[in-house]
Amino acid sequence: MPAAGGYANAIILEYYAYEAGRYCTKQARLVCRSFNTIGIRAWIQDKLGWTKPASNSETAMTQIQLLAAIAQQMAQQEQYLLEQQQQQTQILARLKAVEVEQDRVNTPCGHKYSVVGFANLQGLEISVKEAGTKGRKASALCRKQGIEIERIHDPRFGKVGLYPESVLIEVFSTVQN
Repeated sequence: MPAAGGYANAIILEYYAYEAGRYCTKQARLVCRSFNTIGIRAWIQDKLGWTKPASNSETAMTQIQLLAAIAQQMAQQEQYLLEQQQQQTQILARLKAVEVEQDRVNTPCGHKYSVVGFANLQGLEISVKEAGTKGRKASALCRKQGIEIERIHDPRFGKVGLYPESVLIEVFSTVQN
């Protein structure tokens, strides 16, 4: 244990420099003063060829350098997270498109229609008011069954829902009030 050894050597040297009575010598006092100036541990390390550890001021960053390094690391992490979020958003959009297509395939007969489109397919006349009422009923039925409603643009009505054929059959078969 070098620190304890250096400390013990300093005590012994000081004893022979000042307290050993007739064994005290001028040379011991001069060596003791020298050790007190540079430190016995540093002197021993120098004589043994050990490298002096760098001082805190030589190795430590200033507080501003440390803050700058931390800020730079945080900026890199933020950039990485933003890139990950963008990739996740793209993946979720692609997954959503796949789910919509899968839902289309998994619905009975694999077909979805708007209310007006289904009525035309069945050869039925339907008013705009009645189409709106049936659309609301079809939407409610889809929500109740956990079926997602796909929305498409229609030049006459704006956005309209596409409903599975089975839902529209049920909505059209109900007796109107």
